[in-house]
Amino acid sequence: PNFNLSPLFSNMMVFVLFITPLVTMRLLSEEKREGTIEMLFTAPLTEWQVTLGKFIGALLFMAILVACTLYVPFFTFRYGSVDGGPIWGSYLALLLVCGSAVSFGVFCSSITDSQVVAGFLTFGGLLGSWILSWLDQVAPDNKWAGLASQLSLYSHFQGMLGGAVDTKDILFFLTFIFFFLYATVRVLESRKWR
Repeated sequence: PNFNLSPLFSNMMVFVLFITPLVTMRLLSEEKREGTIEMLFTAPLTEWQVTLGKFIGALLFMAILVACTLYVPFFTFRYGSVDGGPIWGSYLALLLVCGSAVSFGVFCSSITDSQVVAGFLTFGGLLGSWILSWLDQVAPDNKWAGLASQLSLYSHFQGMLGGAVDTKDILFFLTFIFFFLYATVRVLESRKWR
């Protein structure tokens, strides 16, 4: 039999939407609330090193969760017929979305002392990004709706879901990640001026 695994990856996007706030909400907000962030910065670490450490740790955790689904394509290749290109392209897209969501979550965690607020901000931002992806479908002739949907993580994910790995989508994700990591560093640097 010939299998289509795109529903698996669409469901995994919902998983990313709900799990990312839980993974990232305590990364910096709890450090700020407990006062341990000052101890963290008395160590010979820069703001970039702290930010990248938190980001990489959370991203590795998300990657392990994504890797737990690798049994599905394994059994599909073993017992059925499936095109490998879309599967590996979808996994790449999913990891890029996870990286983007985690970078946004780290930023949200850096701007508040409350982990609950950080979780809600992350969830709200990711949900807003998902809603932006619907605008192009609701109003296909509206150029503003098309522009707004191009700002969505999920629109770029859908483009890569079929296995079409486009450099503009990869560049979008990498720019998104860098922007929010840079914003997090700026927030952490601003503590020096308080």
